[in-house]
Amino acid sequence: MSDSIVIFDSGLGGVTALMEAVRAMPAEHFIYYGDTAHVPYGPKDAEEIQGYLDQMMAATRPYSPKAVLLACNTATVTSADYLRKKYTIPIVGMEPAVKPAIEHDVDLKRILVLSTEGTGKSARLRRLVEKFDDDRLVDILPLPNLVDFAERLEFDTDAVRYDLETILASYPLEEYGALVLGCTHFIWYRDLFRELLPEHMEILDGNAATVRQLMRKLEGNIKKEGEGKLQMAFTGELSDDTATFLRSRLPQKVKFISLGADND
Repeated sequence: MSDSIVIFDSGLGGVTALMEAVRAMPAEHFIYYGDTAHVPYGPKDAEEIQGYLDQMMAATRPYSPKAVLLACNTATVTSADYLRKKYTIPIVGMEPAVKPAIEHDVDLKRILVLSTEGTGKSARLRRLVEKFDDDRLVDILPLPNLVDFAERLEFDTDAVRYDLETILASYPLEEYGALVLGCTHFIWYRDLFRELLPEHMEILDGNAATVRQLMRKLEGNIKKEGEGKLQMAFTGELSDDTATFLRSRLPQKVKFISLGADND
């Protein structure tokens, strides 16, 4: 397969961005690379993550990528600039939807940004918040366990509910107008957050805006006709349950491949 779009994530979270991209560009060829052998990225340092991303770039080179979407906030804040300096193809990063949340906040209620540990501590997120948060409305809340829950396909268990309810209980949610899902893994929990949060709180994520940015970068180089293809590769073991879950969520037929295999 040539002229593919690579969508990268540390695990299964980026599948939510992949779903958005497939809907927007149904004729495109996508390679999804999930680094499940090293998930989660949140506690890891930047140099380690950059090494994993170099491995991804090498592994996907045979598929002639024309762009890479980092559907991982932690990978974006630690490594997007690093990749752009090293590689010539467009590298599109994922950032929390802080700006849209502030622009929607007409009543000047507070905004709660959920993040991984790595994204929450990053200078890039801090600069993003400082750029738009003139009224100091934004609070950042790292969720250390939710990525692991998602990787185990635990989306609405007692353990997940207890974890989220315990963490959110320390925040006066009636004072907040929006919740930003600052990790693509967290988007799998949108319905649960809707149940746990006050009705007035809006829930935002960055997937749609990021895919629009990807399309702008690919302007004039997006396939308009034909049937798109979707291949997925994971660095860790892919269980039967995970494969079944992915097939049930994705709008196209999925082919699971081994990294570096000739699958044209």
